[in-house]
Amino acid sequence: MTRPGRRAPKSRIVSWLGWAGLDAVSRLALMTGSTIVFSRLLDPRDFGVTALVLTIVTVAAIFVGAPFEEALTQRRHLRIAHLRAALGASWLIGFVILGLSVVAGRYLARFYGEPEIAGLLPVAMSSIFFSGHSDILTALARRLRRFNEVAYATMMGHVIGVGLALCLAFMGYGLWALVAQRLLVVVARALILQGRIGYIITPSWSTAHVGELGRFAGVSFLSRLTDTLTYLAFNNIVQIFYGTAMLGQVNMAMRLIEPVRGAIIATGHNLAFTFFARAGRDVAQVRKLGDDVVSQSAYLTTPVFAGIAAVAPVLLPIVAGPGWNDAVLIAVCLSIASAIAVPAGLFFTAFSAQARPEYSLYSLVVGLAAIVLVLVGFTWLGPISVGLSRIAGDSIRALFAIGLPLKSFDWPRRDRLRALAPAWGLSATMAVAVAILHQAIATQSLAVQLLILIPAGVLIYFTLLALFARRQAAYLLSHLPVARIPTGRPAA
Repeated sequence: MTRPGRRAPKSRIVSWLGWAGLDAVSRLALMTGSTIVFSRLLDPRDFGVTALVLTIVTVAAIFVGAPFEEALTQRRHLRIAHLRAALGASWLIGFVILGLSVVAGRYLARFYGEPEIAGLLPVAMSSIFFSGHSDILTALARRLRRFNEVAYATMMGHVIGVGLALCLAFMGYGLWALVAQRLLVVVARALILQGRIGYIITPSWSTAHVGELGRFAGVSFLSRLTDTLTYLAFNNIVQIFYGTAMLGQVNMAMRLIEPVRGAIIATGHNLAFTFFARAGRDVAQVRKLGDDVVSQSAYLTTPVFAGIAAVAPVLLPIVAGPGWNDAVLIAVCLSIASAIAVPAGLFFTAFSAQARPEYSLYSLVVGLAAIVLVLVGFTWLGPISVGLSRIAGDSIRALFAIGLPLKSFDWPRRDRLRALAPAWGLSATMAVAVAILHQAIATQSLAVQLLILIPAGVLIYFTLLALFARRQAAYLLSHLPVARIPTGRPAA
């Protein structure tokens, strides 16, 4: 097995970025297309029920995958026996959770007054066997630097899963189709990734090999679990205080933001990890790489979310149709929160590469407390408090990334802030300019407004880069691929 941290040539990195970009764009297009269809077939209550079911499934999936993916990726020497033992433990946990979901589905159906949950939850929960298998294969792909395969499997999984879900929707299985979409995507991704990687992994039980995954598995699991519990707590508190229909509004807003956020976080973490792992225990090199990687990534990712925040009042009505006014406001807040937290998240990737994943866990726990506090304490503000709670939670994560005292890393707070502040400032300026332009052209049709706002935002941001961050702009342009990305099977 390959050890982590091996140097990758520039051409390989450009290829990774190309496939990752294609994956992100295709996911956004597919999810937007499915949202257009489902929003016209279902009402906000149906989206709320789906959010309750799928959030529980997402939490359960953490138990079958999270304890193993990062630990397998980080392990210095990895054998097939470790992968087989991890899959065996994952499936054992999965069988227990699936059995519990049958009982829990009936209880939750009565608790929420939504009888469909009793049948939807066990069916959706069956996806955890494939998500756990997929997480273990992803760990192997990361070690082998086969990120192209991960992006390809994710992209094709969405093509197949979303396509089949839409077929079910047109056949009249609206709510079931919406829930089945996740199951179908996860199954397709796992099967495709298994075929692309080429290693056949079968489950086995080995307490010794599972135990060798050690401390990192536990901390990584707790970190991922806390992150997912944040969504569970968020959805349930919204349902309790605002109702299932409002939760459906939240779900619609998240369908606009989360595909982009998820793709960028996964791609950024996997690629940045290769740089940080290469530095080994050289703290000075980690700091130097961190300043470069975090800064350049921030210039790329922050304007994406700032731009979505600026055009959300136009984009979401086009996608979802009428009746989703609260979702627009929540989508703007979710975009702002992502612009703050996503670029800062690469600091935690650097800490994780140096075997300090607990820093991310601390930030997530405090961020969860902030989200709950705002949701419960500011209900009198109405739906805007839902969005503000996510801004509060993600801001806490960014504050941890910048403000943690890191004596062992010798990474001053001012340097960490300097890596993010310019991108935040330029992206915010661009978003404000686009919002002002939106007011000036508000009399135009929504489609015309969108066709004006998006190019204007791109032009404004690149103008700001040329004026205030010319060196960073030149660096980014120098790393753009100059040749077309191959359309065949990506080389690994």
